[in-house]
Amino acid sequence: MSHREVLHGPPGNRAERNRKEFNMKYAAVLIIALGFATGVATAQEKLTGRQIAEKVYARNDGTDSVARVEMTLFDKSGAERKRQLDMKSKDRGDLSDSFIEFTAPADIAGTRFLTLDNKTEDDIQYLFLPAVGRARRIVGGQKDQSFVNTDFTYEDMTRRSPEEDNQTLLKEEKWEGFDCYVVEMTSIKPDDSQYSKTITWIDKQSFVAVRVDFYDKKGEKTKQLTVKKLEQKSGIWTVMEAVMENFKRKTKTVLKTTEMKYNSGLEDKIFTLRNLEEK
Repeated sequence: MSHREVLHGPPGNRAERNRKEFNMKYAAVLIIALGFATGVATAQEKLTGRQIAEKVYARNDGTDSVARVEMTLFDKSGAERKRQLDMKSKDRGDLSDSFIEFTAPADIAGTRFLTLDNKTEDDIQYLFLPAVGRARRIVGGQKDQSFVNTDFTYEDMTRRSPEEDNQTLLKEEKWEGFDCYVVEMTSIKPDDSQYSKTITWIDKQSFVAVRVDFYDKKGEKTKQLTVKKLEQKSGIWTVMEAVMENFKRKTKTVLKTTEMKYNSGLEDKIFTLRNLEEK
């Protein structure tokens, strides 16, 4: 909603099971973050760009999560439209699947989106539209399209592991009250991404990506994901408010988390194509 982009066990196994996506998805989505156990780096510890990315990827965000989110879409005139949605995610080994359902208003209620994490290939994504009555798979050529008319694309709703990108630590600086690492990321397979690069500000305390700048293939900054509110819920750093701004379209999408619950024991059957179409 990226991230996100501008983006949840016993000790010993926990970090591996809870490896999460560097960008947001959170999000994201949302988000998508888009969420992303890891310790805080000491003042003497010098980290590389790859090591920072790995810490973000391994950040504790629970074994599963349930969130209620308010989405506000702003067009270039400033007019706004509001939506409500529920977001669920669950670990599957060292992977993580997600399920999104819009609940309001009426013109989008019942629209659902399923992402099945795939470590070696593209994530598997399905979109269900009530008017159509069946799910359609989002294929590679559609990844740069808008996700249900928001400022997030389908690519922004996927996860990327550190192994898929080259990372360079550019600098360390304070941004909006956060003490950050600033890391540039470029895809090892440039044709697999709509972006030439992303530059990400990562909070040193939480290892949450609090800002992501997205650059198109021409090298122009086209979008920016920023975290406006970050809180601990059940001991887990959680993005409570984030904004994705599209500079070309002059639009933005605001995501506000109104409810969040971790480790509730979600069933595997939630994250299936059958549930997506029959729910």
